[in-house]
Amino acid sequence: MVRIISLLVGATLLVPVASLACGGGSVMSATKSDGTKVGLIISNQQIHASPSWNPEMGEPPLPVSEAYRLVKEWSKSQYSRYDAVDVREIALTEHGCSLAEDVWYYRVDLLPVFDGNRVWGGGNFAAVLMDGTVIGQTELD
Repeated sequence: MVRIISLLVGATLLVPVASLACGGGSVMSATKSDGTKVGLIISNQQIHASPSWNPEMGEPPLPVSEAYRLVKEWSKSQYSRYDAVDVREIALTEHGCSLAEDVWYYRVDLLPVFDGNRVWGGGNFAAVLMDGTVIGQTELD
Protein backbone atom coordinates (compact mmCIF):
# COMPACT_ATOMS: atom_id res chain seq x y z
CA MET A 1 0.00 0.00 0.00
CA VAL A 2 2.84 2.42 0.85
CA ARG A 3 4.47 1.59 -2.48
CA ILE A 4 1.28 2.48 -4.41
CA ILE A 5 0.93 5.80 -2.57
CA SER A 6 4.57 6.75 -3.21
CA LEU A 7 4.14 5.81 -6.87
CA LEU A 8 1.08 8.07 -7.15
CA VAL A 9 2.84 10.94 -5.38
CA GLY A 10 5.87 10.53 -7.65
CA ALA A 11 3.70 10.52 -10.78
CA THR A 12 1.86 13.63 -9.56
CA LEU A 13 5.16 15.45 -9.07
CA LEU A 14 6.30 14.59 -12.60
CA VAL A 15 3.36 16.27 -14.32
CA PRO A 16 4.20 19.88 -13.34
CA VAL A 17 7.87 19.36 -14.18
CA ALA A 18 7.00 17.96 -17.60
CA SER A 19 4.50 20.74 -18.31
CA LEU A 20 7.17 23.35 -17.57
CA ALA A 21 9.24 21.83 -20.37
CA CYS A 22 6.58 22.90 -22.88
CA GLY A 23 7.13 26.61 -22.37
CA GLY A 24 10.20 28.75 -22.10
CA GLY A 25 12.22 26.94 -24.75
CA SER A 26 12.92 28.35 -28.17
CA VAL A 27 10.56 26.98 -30.86
CA MET A 28 12.90 28.36 -33.52
CA SER A 29 16.18 30.23 -33.56
CA ALA A 30 18.58 31.97 -35.91
CA THR A 31 21.93 33.70 -35.87
CA LYS A 32 21.97 37.28 -37.10
CA SER A 33 24.73 38.62 -39.34
CA ASP A 34 26.47 40.15 -36.30
CA GLY A 35 26.59 36.75 -34.58
CA THR A 36 23.76 37.43 -32.14
CA LYS A 37 21.58 34.38 -31.54
CA VAL A 38 17.85 35.01 -31.31
CA GLY A 39 14.94 32.70 -30.69
CA LEU A 40 11.20 32.60 -30.60
CA ILE A 41 10.08 31.69 -27.08
CA ILE A 42 6.46 30.91 -26.25
CA SER A 43 5.95 30.75 -22.49
CA ASN A 44 4.03 28.04 -20.67
CA GLN A 45 1.42 30.63 -19.69
CA GLN A 46 1.00 31.71 -23.33
CA ILE A 47 0.67 28.08 -24.46
CA HIS A 48 -2.14 27.39 -22.00
CA ALA A 49 -3.91 30.71 -22.71
CA SER A 50 -4.03 30.01 -26.45
CA PRO A 51 -7.32 28.56 -27.74
CA SER A 52 -7.23 24.86 -28.53
CA TRP A 53 -7.41 24.20 -32.27
CA ASN A 54 -6.31 21.76 -34.97
CA PRO A 55 -6.95 21.67 -38.74
CA GLU A 56 -9.64 19.00 -38.40
CA MET A 57 -11.76 21.54 -36.48
CA GLY A 58 -12.15 23.82 -39.53
CA GLU A 59 -10.83 27.35 -39.86
CA PRO A 60 -8.46 28.65 -37.15
CA PRO A 61 -9.92 30.86 -34.40
CA LEU A 62 -7.71 33.71 -35.65
CA PRO A 63 -7.95 34.24 -39.42
CA VAL A 64 -4.67 34.65 -41.30
CA SER A 65 -5.75 38.15 -42.38
CA GLU A 66 -6.04 39.19 -38.72
CA ALA A 67 -2.66 37.63 -37.87
CA TYR A 68 -1.18 39.62 -40.78
CA ARG A 69 -2.78 42.85 -39.54
CA LEU A 70 -1.60 42.27 -35.96
CA VAL A 71 2.02 41.54 -36.91
CA LYS A 72 2.14 44.54 -39.26
CA GLU A 73 0.88 46.80 -36.46
CA TRP A 74 3.34 45.25 -33.97
CA SER A 75 6.26 45.65 -36.40
CA LYS A 76 5.82 49.43 -36.53
CA SER A 77 7.13 49.78 -32.99
CA GLN A 78 9.58 46.87 -33.08
CA TYR A 79 11.28 47.94 -36.33
CA SER A 80 10.92 51.71 -35.96
CA ARG A 81 14.34 52.46 -37.48
CA TYR A 82 13.18 51.00 -40.80
CA ASP A 83 10.81 52.57 -43.32
CA ALA A 84 8.51 49.55 -43.30
CA VAL A 85 8.40 45.81 -42.69
CA ASP A 86 7.17 43.35 -45.30
CA VAL A 87 5.72 39.98 -44.44
CA ARG A 88 7.67 37.38 -46.41
CA GLU A 89 5.89 34.26 -45.20
CA ILE A 90 3.16 33.20 -42.81
CA ALA A 91 3.09 29.55 -41.78
CA LEU A 92 0.54 27.81 -39.61
CA THR A 93 2.66 25.85 -37.14
CA GLU A 94 1.88 23.32 -34.42
CA HIS A 95 3.64 24.06 -31.13
CA GLY A 96 4.83 20.48 -30.86
CA CYS A 97 4.65 19.97 -27.10
CA SER A 98 3.00 16.65 -26.36
CA LEU A 99 1.52 18.05 -23.14
CA ALA A 100 -0.14 20.97 -24.93
CA GLU A 101 -2.07 19.29 -27.72
CA ASP A 102 -3.84 21.37 -30.35
CA VAL A 103 -1.76 24.50 -29.76
CA TRP A 104 -1.05 26.13 -33.11
CA TYR A 105 0.34 29.55 -34.01
CA TYR A 106 1.32 31.59 -37.04
CA ARG A 107 5.07 31.82 -37.62
CA VAL A 108 5.80 35.01 -39.56
CA ASP A 109 9.03 35.75 -41.43
CA LEU A 110 9.65 39.47 -41.79
CA LEU A 111 11.73 41.62 -44.13
CA PRO A 112 12.60 45.11 -42.89
CA VAL A 113 12.66 47.78 -45.63
CA PHE A 114 15.25 50.58 -45.69
CA ASP A 115 15.29 53.23 -48.44
CA GLY A 116 12.95 51.08 -50.52
CA ASN A 117 15.18 48.00 -50.29
CA ARG A 118 14.39 44.81 -48.41
CA VAL A 119 17.03 43.97 -45.82
CA TRP A 120 17.68 40.22 -45.95
CA GLY A 121 19.08 38.53 -42.88
CA GLY A 122 18.34 35.97 -40.22
CA GLY A 123 16.38 36.55 -37.06
CA ASN A 124 13.51 38.67 -38.36
CA PHE A 125 10.52 36.63 -37.30
CA ALA A 126 7.57 36.66 -34.94
CA ALA A 127 4.72 34.45 -33.83
CA VAL A 128 1.04 35.28 -33.62
CA LEU A 129 -0.86 33.07 -31.21
CA MET A 130 -4.49 32.12 -31.79
CA ASP A 131 -5.55 34.60 -29.08
CA GLY A 132 -3.93 37.45 -31.06
CA THR A 133 -0.77 37.77 -28.96
CA VAL A 134 2.28 38.75 -31.02
CA ILE A 135 5.64 37.43 -29.80
CA GLY A 136 8.93 38.73 -31.20
CA GLN A 137 12.38 37.23 -31.14
CA THR A 138 14.42 37.18 -27.93
CA GLU A 139 18.20 37.29 -27.66
CA LEU A 140 19.52 33.90 -26.53
CA ASP A 141 22.60 33.23 -24.41
